Parts: sequence; C-alpha cells; structure tokens
Amino acid sequence: MFHTVLAVIGLVVCIALAVHMALPYRWRARVDASVARLGGWMQAQLDRAVGWRRRQRQTRAAALEAERVIRRAQESAQNGRLDGEWDGNVYRPKSFEKPKKPH
Repeated sequence: MFHTVLAVIGLVVCIALAVHMALPYRWRARVDASVARLGGWMQAQLDRAVGWRRRQRQTRAAALEAERVIRRAQESAQNGRLDGEWDGNVYRPKSFEKPKKPH
C-alpha cells in the first residue's frame, strides 16, 4: 500500500514537471511566482502555528532576566555600593548630575 502511494505521488510530480516545462515562458513565470507565494504563505502559517510557544518562552525568560537585573541593582544601591536614587525601576546616579554653569 505504501509503495503504491509513493509511486502515485512520484508519477504526479513527474507529470506536473512535464506540464510545467511545456508551458510558454510567461505562463511558467506566473506559475512559479504563484507557487513561491503559496510556499511563503504556508511557511508563515507554519511558523505562526509552531513558533508561538518559542516566543512565549523567550518573552518569559526576558522578563525574568530583567527582573533579576533590576533586583540586583536595587540591592547594590541599598548596600551602599551605588550612589544615586531610584525612581520606580529607573536608577539615576548622582555622578550624572552636572554642576550648573554660571552665566
């Protein structure tokens, strides 16, 4: 059964290629462009269907990493190793404050 299905698929592919070679140049170009568009659309659908889990994992990992870095920086500030102040999760070091220039 499997060999028969495989043989039929091979025969269909060979006939499709023979018909494609017999087409005039403009028709062949149009068919090629349509097949390329269809292939791109199918690949995008597959990526969207399969890739959502990977994107979700990457987003979660990035959020955890950002939270860890912010917590580490806040702990450093509380231990006196950093000289500045926190505004939410934004750290403003005092070394960035420039002295006022006299006019």
